[in-house]
Amino acid sequence: MIGEQRSVRAFIEAEELVRDEIEVEVRPSAPTTDPRSGWPLTVPPLVILWVGERPLAVRLRAVVAISRFPTSPRVANLIEAEASAAGFAVQRMAEAGLWRLFSQPPRPRRVGL
Repeated sequence: MIGEQRSVRAFIEAEELVRDEIEVEVRPSAPTTDPRSGWPLTVPPLVILWVGERPLAVRLRAVVAISRFPTSPRVANLIEAEASAAGFAVQRMAEAGLWRLFSQPPRPRRVGL
């Protein structure tokens, strides 16, 4: 249980962690530029929580997507509670949707929308 809580905390805080079959992977995102000013903008990293070889949750910007049918329901519930408490929007989706989220780099979003 304590190891699961550490994994969830690492996921929320975007820190790499490997503990037994749970792994938190942080993929840095390339910086982008503000089209109006030309100033460089940092893009938050993409964070993936793996259980074995399957993704359980993906964090992209201010949204956390969790597998609808998780391999580890207790960890999924911990992620949902911690992400909501931290102010992230939480979305349940099929595992195939999680794979699609990190198979391509995130698109830059327009400022002010």
